[in-house]
Amino acid sequence: MSINDIGKQLSKLPSIHPEFFQKYRSFADDVWQKGVLSAKEKEIIAVSVTTVTKCSYCTKFHSKKAKRVGVTAEELIEGAIIATSIETGTALLPSISISLFERLGVENQEKSLKKLFPDQYTHLHDLLILPFVDSVGLLPTKLVILISYAVAHALRSSEYIDKLQTVASEHKVSEQELNEASLIAAALRAGSTVRHLADVLDVVDAERSPTV
Repeated sequence: MSINDIGKQLSKLPSIHPEFFQKYRSFADDVWQKGVLSAKEKEIIAVSVTTVTKCSYCTKFHSKKAKRVGVTAEELIEGAIIATSIETGTALLPSISISLFERLGVENQEKSLKKLFPDQYTHLHDLLILPFVDSVGLLPTKLVILISYAVAHALRSSEYIDKLQTVASEHKVSEQELNEASLIAAALRAGSTVRHLADVLDVVDAERSPTV
């Protein structure tokens, strides 16, 4: 289905089962409409998280919202690469030592990575440290940390969450800001689940249609 077709199907949910749908919708509305993070910050975080929740409808939906509040393509690309760093790191966590992981962004770990990945260690190190060092791009360091924290929640990585809490404290990112980032991850995981109801309704509608 196209993004428009998915949106049309999802728009039916409030009238089909309003009481239950509203339990999700009220939660999501609170996440997007309340709190201390700006609309621009929320949408950059949102698009970044959708790259790991693998919800293409969510990516397109929040990319449109991001564009409306003035987010640039470059900012969205940076956010997605930060998410890529977290995704790469979580995939490698079973293969690297905890001490190596904990020292990323604190001390150069290229020698340790070289022992594990002799042909790829340099660029791997450059990618892995992105969430833990001062920003080298357009996005401010605080936002890089919040993106990373939200993505870590979406991927359920306790190792990244614990490390990022320390980094956040060092950069004066508030507990409320971190909590809101985690709620954005939760809302997007919930939204990617609700999105599948469009497929359910598409099948229901097809079953109701008379056969020719």
